[in-house]
Amino acid sequence: MSTDLGPEIRRAFEEIADLPPPGDLADRAVRLARKRHRRVVACAALVVLVAVGVPLAVRGTDELPLPSANWSYPPLPSEPQVVAAAYADVEGGSYVLDREAGRYRKVPWRLALPSPDGERFFVADGRRGGVVDDAGGAVRWVGAYDSYTSVVAWSPDGSRILLSQAGKGDPAGFVLVDADTLVAGPLVEVPDLIHVNAMGLGFFWARDGRSVGLTLSAAGGETNPDRVIGVRFYDLGGQPLRTLGITGYAAIRDGADVSPDGKRAAAAVRRDGPGIVQVFDLGDGSVVEEFTAGDVVGWYDNDHLVVRDGDASLAVVDASGQAVKRVSGTVEAQAVHLVAVEGRSPPPFAF
Repeated sequence: MSTDLGPEIRRAFEEIADLPPPGDLADRAVRLARKRHRRVVACAALVVLVAVGVPLAVRGTDELPLPSANWSYPPLPSEPQVVAAAYADVEGGSYVLDREAGRYRKVPWRLALPSPDGERFFVADGRRGGVVDDAGGAVRWVGAYDSYTSVVAWSPDGSRILLSQAGKGDPAGFVLVDADTLVAGPLVEVPDLIHVNAMGLGFFWARDGRSVGLTLSAAGGETNPDRVIGVRFYDLGGQPLRTLGITGYAAIRDGADVSPDGKRAAAAVRRDGPGIVQVFDLGDGSVVEEFTAGDVVGWYDNDHLVVRDGDASLAVVDASGQAVKRVSGTVEAQAVHLVAVEGRSPPPFAF
């Protein structure tokens, strides 16, 4: 395939951001879409789930008219709210946003997880992991990270790093690492994980930063998928605090699935055919919204989400799934990580 961008692809990149894409992404698949987002349920509000492929970073286009009479969610803020600080390349490695240079830098790590302020990254290749203090700095290795670490998560205030060792083996639990000194505490064992973690998920931070959650799951057997049997929260000493009766096949996987105010979470049911996103009340575990979408990229604010449409385009939707803004171009990526702009001068690729 030629690396020369055709008119439509170039136009899409120009709409996405003020800067051109990295050169070695030019020959990647770029798909434009205007697929109508079908609303299937209307109720309260909420949602969350990050993960799968999306674009590098995007600048919103195409303001859509507001829904009619039953509109009950506030309009989008006038200023950008989130930015894609890092994304995983489908061909290996990752790209991280260098805010000062206004461009993405390729790094060799399969994981490049930004801190909440986007100024630092936890990078890892499966055998070792550590912290990079800026987009091009040296790695400070974290001794507690090893091949048994399944999931990494920054605390909401960026002061600690949560390393999950929550696979199907025993002992299992989590380790807390000071994000400045990189000194790690002992393994906090959670004894029952071997029986309630068939999906092999990791812990995620609650928004208060004082507790962690885990989606509990049971094996489905040879012909049925593993299923969710609850979401349990633990204090930082590993003691259970409460369990929500969330069941089914939509799994809350990490802190990006939790709304900024900590009241809701969203998860996608991955199946053949159109995807389903469910929004949960983290107070009682009830499903308050359900709508059709390919997946959830992350929260835009407490009332809106960034979702992946069925054909890999992106849309900002309210918590009932009604699209209020569409992003017209995407670049295929394996994973994307959004961080809040938080009132600072919006960097490139903010939307």
